[in-house]
Amino acid sequence: MKTLFILLFVFSISFTSFSYAQTQTSIEQGLFISVQSELRNSDGQLISFLESSKFTDIDVPALYNFLDFEASVGNDPIVTIDDQQFQVIQRTMTMIFDSDTVTGSTILSDNIDGKEVLLARFAHDGFPVVSGDSLKSTWTFVRLI
Repeated sequence: MKTLFILLFVFSISFTSFSYAQTQTSIEQGLFISVQSELRNSDGQLISFLESSKFTDIDVPALYNFLDFEASVGNDPIVTIDDQQFQVIQRTMTMIFDSDTVTGSTILSDNIDGKEVLLARFAHDGFPVVSGDSLKSTWTFVRLI
């Protein structure tokens, strides 16, 4: 019994090293981000839907550069709230899986000087995917201008 208790204790402690600090953006800070992840099988049936505005990784300076570029190529609306102007930028990316795997996060990255740079990551419990499944991620950014 004592050995079982020790094993359970060690097992429970081992998961504390995998907990993630989360950052939530807010409109008061000038930038709000949310992401919706929609997993569908090859028949188009909804398998999973996740949404979050909390992120485990976020590179704010690189993200602002990304948003500046995206705003220059899009026709993104500007809204006024309490005499402040905000730009709403929404982008959707779809990925079709070609092999069975498990995905545990939704990632937004950019190619900067030939190097893949992580801009934001939403870590979640994950879900298994099979070949032919598609993951559509819709990112919404609201920034003060």
